[in-house]
Amino acid sequence: METERTEDRIDRTFLQAVRKAAGFRVSPRQAEPVVAALRRRQPVTPEIVARIVAAIEQRERSARQRRNADLWRQLGTFLVLEGKPAHLEAQRALIGRVRRILGERHPDRVLLEVAVALGAAGYPLEARTIADAVRWLESRLGHELTAEAVEPYLDQAVEAVATLARSRKRPPARRPRR
Repeated sequence: METERTEDRIDRTFLQAVRKAAGFRVSPRQAEPVVAALRRRQPVTPEIVARIVAAIEQRERSARQRRNADLWRQLGTFLVLEGKPAHLEAQRALIGRVRRILGERHPDRVLLEVAVALGAAGYPLEARTIADAVRWLESRLGHELTAEAVEPYLDQAVEAVATLARSRKRPPARRPRR
């Protein structure tokens, strides 16, 4: 049941179908980031949106998650699509692991933008993968990253991580027998 949507907004009929499927009042603010994330990876139905909203909206958001709420919701959507825990604590834990790898030098928004770009491209959301993409961005842009500065380079960072992942999977070269 694909209905017409503007670029970022969902229509009233679709939202009502999501609410009916969820069994509770889903706000456009909750559904729109989920729809945006899903659109990048698979067909969008009210039932799928309702299931994901229910999985990621189980508890009250922290103050940190109320800032950049759309990015946190998209992160949760990609975690659900991977079959990983997507509740608010799991989202914060993932970003926390990325911070431990990189240090505390980047704002949540940068880490979330990178994670969402990787998720949209179909890459597993692992702390190491996200950190590798951030390191690639640092190598190009310096250590003071902002969301506005990284946005034009996200596709290149995703490709760099893909290349790195492929090189890690190659078996070591065999030594000739003597």
